[in-house]
Amino acid sequence: MRPETVYQQIKILYMVIFAGLVMFGVAAYYFVTSKGNISLIDQSTQATVQTLLIILVFVGIPVSYMFHKKNTSHIDPELSLTDKLLRFRKSLFIKLITLEGLAMFSLIGYIVSGTESDLYIYLIILVVFMINYPGKQTIKQELNLDDNESGF
Repeated sequence: MRPETVYQQIKILYMVIFAGLVMFGVAAYYFVTSKGNISLIDQSTQATVQTLLIILVFVGIPVSYMFHKKNTSHIDPELSLTDKLLRFRKSLFIKLITLEGLAMFSLIGYIVSGTESDLYIYLIILVVFMINYPGKQTIKQELNLDDNESGF
């Protein structure tokens, strides 16, 4: 497989997850504003779920970054560019899925409770997700590629 193909797969993977997050966010917002929240839980349980969400966000985002950084720093520099990009893709996928899970949890909390703070948490996670766009320059820096290997 060519490095260009792997890079295109990385971008498609990112865009599909991002599009899904945005569509689900818009659908959740539309549902809550037009129909109201579902109110399946009482006030104290709602507060507990929101506290759990905040803890998960404050733990999940740094852990996903550390996991990705650790995995990309341990990629063997002697591997081919394609193999490096394949390993990067796997590590990035785990990071993005972690962020997606946190965003989905906050949206579900928003649908159930209707509180805007859950929606704000979702928007913060969405911004973090956008910051992680896998551009060529970002990948080159994270994989410490030299000029000979930057042809993708």
